[in-house]
Amino acid sequence: MRCVRDRLRLPSRRGRIGALCATALVGACAALGPALAGAQTTSTTTSTTATSTTATSTTSTGGATTTTTSTSTSTTTTKAGAPSLSAVQEKYLRLAETGIDVQSARWRTSQDGGWYCEILGCTGTYPLLTIWGVVRMFESVDATELAYPSAAHRAAVDHYANDAAKLYWNKYLNGYDPYPGDDYPAAQAWFDDNGWLGLAFMDAYQATGERRWVGDAQRALSFIAANGWSGGGPGGGMWWNTQHQQKSGEALAADSLLAILLYDANHDGSDLRDAQEWIDWANQFDVGFRGLYDSQGPRSSIIDYVEAPLIYGQYLLCQALHRQDYCNHAAAQASTLSRVYGTAYNLAPLYDSIFFQWMMAYDKATGQTHWIGVAEQNASAAMSHATIGDGLWLGSWWGGAIHDPNTQPGMFRTMAGTTSLYAWLAYYA
Repeated sequence: MRCVRDRLRLPSRRGRIGALCATALVGACAALGPALAGAQTTSTTTSTTATSTTATSTTSTGGATTTTTSTSTSTTTTKAGAPSLSAVQEKYLRLAETGIDVQSARWRTSQDGGWYCEILGCTGTYPLLTIWGVVRMFESVDATELAYPSAAHRAAVDHYANDAAKLYWNKYLNGYDPYPGDDYPAAQAWFDDNGWLGLAFMDAYQATGERRWVGDAQRALSFIAANGWSGGGPGGGMWWNTQHQQKSGEALAADSLLAILLYDANHDGSDLRDAQEWIDWANQFDVGFRGLYDSQGPRSSIIDYVEAPLIYGQYLLCQALHRQDYCNHAAAQASTLSRVYGTAYNLAPLYDSIFFQWMMAYDKATGQTHWIGVAEQNASAAMSHATIGDGLWLGSWWGGAIHDPNTQPGMFRTMAGTTSLYAWLAYYA
């Protein structure tokens, strides 16, 4: 069975941290808008394209079926010499731009220089986006710049990377903590947050060539290595957060992949050693159902977005060490995933979009197309079902309720997860 463990990470005040964690067994194993208006300039020759994107949702009530169609227009100013996209990639790019530019604006607030809210309407005592809430949109802007470099896409990367580095850094912890401005010595931080944010910084570097984002990713990994790893052997693994009360497969997955990507960028042997130690531990002590990785240590459940970063990270470790056994194990894990999960991923857009990002990266690295094809099937389902309410992507990809009980109505992360699926397909498809 697969389960997901999510949390609402609340900021701490006067030394008190609030954190809500829920563990649930779910399912079977089987934006920038006006802010960018002045940013679309470049010193090279540019062209401007305006494209309308249409999304359709269907709802049934009392036997009657109602179809709602929403259309939005996005404009992209592209640099001369930008890569040529296929018609399929162009479709996904326009959808991603709609999420980034049009839909995200609904969550924007004047707080913290124009950041975003966790839930529509900015409700609650702590309304702003946490790290966990923002990383999928951060990854979305990275993907669009990778797919089709432009002044607007680059400005979006700079916006998210600059603000994330500023808002979430805790100078006392020397790490990132979840809520904007929660910067004091007793703050609580999560090691999976630091991993996911570090990965977004690495993708920002891949998209822009800016070495400063590598530095921000390295800060995350240094914090993880110093405070998150509990050691090897039975009972070891990666802590979930700085309270050191439970282990986390999510943290292990994100942090292992971050370590090997940083090694590829910096060729620092300590990053390679961390990646190998953590992946070796996972292969020996953190496997469960059909050899897939566990989410909370031995005999816990499997989650798709724990599997994908470890599969791709293991493949990269194979390349770095020239050890075919890691490649073979990554391939075996990917094959098992295909048999266990099938093709319809419907836990929640946040989690499933992480899974597809890294499985598509694995496909591209190995010269395959299987997972890209599965991602396209899920994107097609999302285009039919994810649009609900007043035209926002807040529904499940395959219809019906979102299975994850921790996904609340109106969450930015839900819209961002669907945007991320489209954005990475614009790059990989």
